[in-house]
Amino acid sequence: MSSVGVFYVAEFLAANNELPFDPPLTSLAALGVLDDGIPQLNRRATDGRVSAVNGVAVTTINPATGRSHLMYVSENLADMLGFRPDQLLGRSPHELFADRTPMAQLDAAAAVVERGEQAILSLDLRHANGRDVSVEATFLALPAPNGGWPCFLALYRDNSSWPKPEQLLADQSAMLDSLARGHDVVDVLRQVSGRIQDQVPGASCWVGLVDGVGLIEPVLVGRHSEDLVDDVLQELTQSGQTSTPSCSRVDDLPLELGLALRAEDIASLWVYPIVGADRRSQGVLIISVADRTEPHPSEHQMFEHLSRVAAVAVERSRAEASLAHQTLHDSLTQLPNRALIVDRLEQAVARLGRDNNRLAVLLVDLDRFKALNDTRGPDVGDEVLIEVSRRLRRSVRLGDTVGRIGGDQFLVLCVAMNGELDASSMAERIVESVSEPLVLTNEKLSVSASVGVVLVNQPGQSPASIISSAESALASAVDAGRGGFALYEEGLQQRVLIRHDVEQALQVALTEDELVLHFQPLVEMSSGRMIGAEALIRWNRPGHGLMPPNSFIEIAEETGLIVPVGAWVIDETCRQLANWPVGPDGNGPVITVNLSARQLAESSLVSTVLAAMERHDVPPERLGFEVTESMRVEEVETAIVTLKRLAALGCKLAIDDFGVGYASLDYLRRFSMADTLKIDRSFVSGLGESREDTAIVSSSIALAKSLEMSVVAEGVETSDQYHDLAAMGCDYAQGYLLSRPVPLDQVLELWERSTLIKL
Repeated sequence: MSSVGVFYVAEFLAANNELPFDPPLTSLAALGVLDDGIPQLNRRATDGRVSAVNGVAVTTINPATGRSHLMYVSENLADMLGFRPDQLLGRSPHELFADRTPMAQLDAAAAVVERGEQAILSLDLRHANGRDVSVEATFLALPAPNGGWPCFLALYRDNSSWPKPEQLLADQSAMLDSLARGHDVVDVLRQVSGRIQDQVPGASCWVGLVDGVGLIEPVLVGRHSEDLVDDVLQELTQSGQTSTPSCSRVDDLPLELGLALRAEDIASLWVYPIVGADRRSQGVLIISVADRTEPHPSEHQMFEHLSRVAAVAVERSRAEASLAHQTLHDSLTQLPNRALIVDRLEQAVARLGRDNNRLAVLLVDLDRFKALNDTRGPDVGDEVLIEVSRRLRRSVRLGDTVGRIGGDQFLVLCVAMNGELDASSMAERIVESVSEPLVLTNEKLSVSASVGVVLVNQPGQSPASIISSAESALASAVDAGRGGFALYEEGLQQRVLIRHDVEQALQVALTEDELVLHFQPLVEMSSGRMIGAEALIRWNRPGHGLMPPNSFIEIAEETGLIVPVGAWVIDETCRQLANWPVGPDGNGPVITVNLSARQLAESSLVSTVLAAMERHDVPPERLGFEVTESMRVEEVETAIVTLKRLAALGCKLAIDDFGVGYASLDYLRRFSMADTLKIDRSFVSGLGESREDTAIVSSSIALAKSLEMSVVAEGVETSDQYHDLAAMGCDYAQGYLLSRPVPLDQVLELWERSTLIKL
């Protein structure tokens, strides 16, 4: 074999460090050398494991002197030992071995090789930094090239302390076990970093993680400064070297950064990205080394493995952090939820004794939000809540906390308040901020908020009691007309308890048949004859007697109970109408039912009316509905749609309390589907005594007539009022002069009597 063939063997083995071979090799022929001198190695070990050649050396011996020297050293072998190949050529092969290598072992191996056999043994080589590198060495003799000095081939497989597969699995298990036991992700990353630094003496492992805006921030910096590591991370990120495993020589980096790294005795940086299961970057591992440019293949394997362990740890940690955030924050507004804001309230109260400051707790409730949500839809409702949450955050000071405690209610904690003046100023700021028009995706809306304020200046109060006091103050603000605020005072709590008691009892009343209807007759003024009645609800509450609607209807509207209560009124009215006898003229009465804005906002109202009429076989022209003229503009928009549908069924429609609203004429124009106008009793009571009231009544009647609407005067209590109204052209009258609201049996008697007043 030529000398060129020998070097082909050596170069081929060196270049293919993962190439399998099948020991024992007994001769050069077993390598499969072809005519061109290139070996073919394609056989596996008998246990199925693929062996790997990590380094190759060729030694020649001078027969005259018996001295040997290295005539070839592969780059892989030199790198494994921390040298360049040219630094080892010409040296004695014994210089590769660790000092503690037994000479007897080497002599025995030489004897085997001299017999033409292959010698395999485990021994330690000596690294340039003095440490030992454990290898499995295979020695065999090569024919002397061209009759020259004899040559020997040495094949080295790294068998050092690099982690074996079972060791890597053990490392992974230990690190993930730490995470499972609740250890912080940084603790797991420290284990990853420590493992790398244990296996690569003199190296330093840095860890950077991707932050919320996509930048990589240093987490572990080894023995180096955070500023230096941060500069490195920025440079590697900008050059795109953090997305795939790479090696960077310090000399190839920008001059200033390279000099800073050289000053830290760093020659190269090995970069291994931390990539999640979704292939997104979670961060990066960077190993800084002083004596090599590239990692050994076994090191590369370990780094990739540990980067995967780090990725699992980071993903697990971020998933847990996300879950914790979701648990303690409102998913829509991202504000602290009830659990978190109550916890912060408890902490703030506990600090009061030490800080000697007052704490203001503000309960913010959006006025009539449910009606808005029902009429505009949940998507618009969500947009409103998100925008209101933004405004609340902008309204409070640094250090204050805003949380959403449910539905359309927010809780604001304001620390270091001086007293009522500060708290009132904050409440005013919140009310003004919320009331500014909201420009949403598809429309512009106006909303308002009511605020209940509690001042706390002593520790020891429970969050529940504080929030309860804030609810009392909020109820007071709502009672005052909404869109404002109220400070908690003694006595408010009792009123809130009463309201809560009414709410609970009213729910029972719906199921226990405690609700009843009374009827107030409607009289035709020209004849004095009863032509119908208005159905008015009463509550026969056990222990309280017969309660009028003003003692519970407002609470029913605020709690949403007005919807089932209203449905009961409609059904009960139809049931009683079905059994109502015809009058002397052969016609039946028209019975009207009051509708609130909350009922009109329900999409199911029309279907409720239809079902009741069909169930009791009541024609639509005998059922009428009254709507108050004091509804807000946004409520009117919703009511118009529903009222048009009711009018299309043939039901009678009346505008109630005309004259007490803020935009009566506009309201009248928009409710053109109504056929009756009811003048409020507050104007009727002033007839003949107040010039202004008389003028308003007269003008209202004339206006209704011009719009071809009939007119009902409410609250008629004297004969003079009756005659004055008749003279003005009023069509119908209601009031105590004619009859109070009475139960069914009494109103039927009035119906049979027919004429209730003689002119």
